[in-house]
Amino acid sequence: MNIYGYESDESELVSLKEITLQLTVSELDDLISFMQKTMLLMQKHEDYGHEHYKDFKQDVTSNMPDIIITKSNG
Repeated sequence: MNIYGYESDESELVSLKEITLQLTVSELDDLISFMQKTMLLMQKHEDYGHEHYKDFKQDVTSNMPDIIITKSNG
């Protein structure tokens, strides 16, 4: 697993060693549902691209950070 991120909208994509998620139980439940849905899509589609958590939440206007899941080749 590789973790990447941006420090700000203007920054370059960087590899991260560690991330911390601070969330409620409800937010964790939503995140787990997103990951389960994404896993099923990865298993179903050979040419899987990526999924955005904001799209899953249908909340593109919020200031919450987005989580994007892509499939690793390894």
